[in-house]
Amino acid sequence: MPAIQPVRLSAQIDELVSTFDAPLAFSRAMHELLNFYADRTLRSSQVIEAAPLLHSYRITSPVMRQIERTLQARIDDAPDQALILADQLWSERWLETRLLAITIVGNLPGDFTQEIISRITAWGTECKEDKVLRSLLSKGLAHIRLTAFDEYLALLESWLLSPDSAKVYLGIHALPALLKIESFENLPLIFRWLMPQVREINSAHKNDLIYVIRLLIQRSPQETAYFLRQALNVTVDKQTSVLIRRVLDDFPESLRQTLHETLRASRL
Repeated sequence: MPAIQPVRLSAQIDELVSTFDAPLAFSRAMHELLNFYADRTLRSSQVIEAAPLLHSYRITSPVMRQIERTLQARIDDAPDQALILADQLWSERWLETRLLAITIVGNLPGDFTQEIISRITAWGTECKEDKVLRSLLSKGLAHIRLTAFDEYLALLESWLLSPDSAKVYLGIHALPALLKIESFENLPLIFRWLMPQVREINSAHKNDLIYVIRLLIQRSPQETAYFLRQALNVTVDKQTSVLIRRVLDDFPESLRQTLHETLRASRL
């Protein structure tokens, strides 16, 4: 990888952004730029753990950040064209183009809420790469979390209560960002969303569900213990008791003992 020279990099990115209105030309120019700065120090046979199903140039973060910053003005001026460009970039099976597509969608203005939601849902249900999924649910939804919170909550509810397992998976992965918002206090809403998932656990979701339950315990151990006791009272799934036993040590001693008693009574 050649050393980054700020003046040269700035000129290269300006040339890239000049093709903003022509998605295919932008794509070709971006691949040329990324290839120029590609990190070739790893053997081609090595697997990139963050994105095993995608090609990657292994670009350093300063290059990608500079592309994002320079592109932002064009996104603000022509959001419709930016959305077309994002679709083109996502369609390519490269880590860097997909991450840039997420950044573009996440920076669209507030009146593009429905377009953002449709892209995040469609892209998320096909996404198999952890790094891309994390970016999709953090950067991709960041603007909606800030400017359209009711729509954001409605989106999470539609995912978590969906019969589609892929959407449920998205919803579970999106919950940590919500739980880390200190001003959000409506935990009963989250318990309602999670009840179907805890009563009948999908093994593919179990570890991520445990992580969410642990975050809920940190927020409110009393309410979380009550929620889990309710789940035990209405389930016949032995995996529910397995999940509760996995998180018992996260509770204060008094609540831990109460949950132990509920587990024994359930005989699961």
